[in-house]
Amino acid sequence: MRSFVRSAVIAVSVLSATTAFAGESKGFHLTIDGTDVDINPGDSLDVPLKDGHTVKVALQRNDTVSFSGDKFSFDHDGQYSVAKSDLGGGIVQYALITSIGTGVIVQEYKGMNPAPFTDLMLQQMVQEGVAAGAKIDKQPLEETLISGQVLKGVKAETTSSNDVMDYQVAAVGRPDGGIIVATFINKENVDKEGAIVDKLWSSLKTDY
Repeated sequence: MRSFVRSAVIAVSVLSATTAFAGESKGFHLTIDGTDVDINPGDSLDVPLKDGHTVKVALQRNDTVSFSGDKFSFDHDGQYSVAKSDLGGGIVQYALITSIGTGVIVQEYKGMNPAPFTDLMLQQMVQEGVAAGAKIDKQPLEETLISGQVLKGVKAETTSSNDVMDYQVAAVGRPDGGIIVATFINKENVDKEGAIVDKLWSSLKTDY
């Protein structure tokens, strides 16, 4: 079981160091009356129908989107999407990573309680920076959700010559399952993307 947990932790560590880049293709494929079109949010297109008429189609993102796992949900900015990965061993990971490296990770565990693994996950997330000389300051973390559960874990700040990173890792669970939540953000990006982390904690609900 420990090996599965370690694999899940490493998955977060890799994601925290990865920047996502958008490709050239359109984000959505739309079919109207048998006509296929590719479209991005914000686009407005004239689409010919089979009867010869043309209709105008526009696609807009919602400002806020609610994402749901099996036994949890949270809100996020509509311009981002959440990627799902099956890590095996009853662990499914949901990740939202911005192009400048702000991240929200929720891992859902089946058949085990992830609460004891918050320190291990934080260690894996910060180990590269600490190995390169970053100083780390850790403190206990406790977050009370709007659904009433209390997530406990650890928060940390790593300081290097180049930047300061904030990390949060907290979990709630029981023997048959639970969730572990991790966030990371460069302090210089807090004004720009700190709302992503704030929105997670203010909207997160779970049945565990």
